[in-house]
Amino acid sequence: MSTQDSLSNKEIFDLLLQLLHAERAGAKVCMQSIQEAPSDEYRQILLDIHRDESNSCAGLLNSIKIIGATADHRVGDFAKKCLIISNFNDRLQYLNRGQQWVVRKIEDAITKIHINQVQSQLREMLDVHRDNVTRIDQFLEQRTPD
Repeated sequence: MSTQDSLSNKEIFDLLLQLLHAERAGAKVCMQSIQEAPSDEYRQILLDIHRDESNSCAGLLNSIKIIGATADHRVGDFAKKCLIISNFNDRLQYLNRGQQWVVRKIEDAITKIHINQVQSQLREMLDVHRDNVTRIDQFLEQRTPD
């Protein structure tokens, strides 16, 4: 990869911060939704996704530290938009769209990141989000009438 194909540290920071805001929003959605979940199955998937979102936040904070920057405390607007959805299947579908957005953002940038530790963290996050997208899709298919 040539230097001109690499993202600058500022661009990497901007990406990491954008992802962090999204992950915080996803964690907030899961945590609040657990209280309203219609069944133990819904609670379990939300607990699992919350764990993954929290792990992603920790990884992103570490990556931000690696590049010598400091994160803010902002939670993305996605949380408000998702939490106003009262139908639980629709809310999970919207949450899944957020997971897919994260996948696309990482896929678009990962090969342009020149810091191995940051790239490695994002690859792990990408794999987890891909798995969660599949898992939520399968979960919702079992609950949606044909």
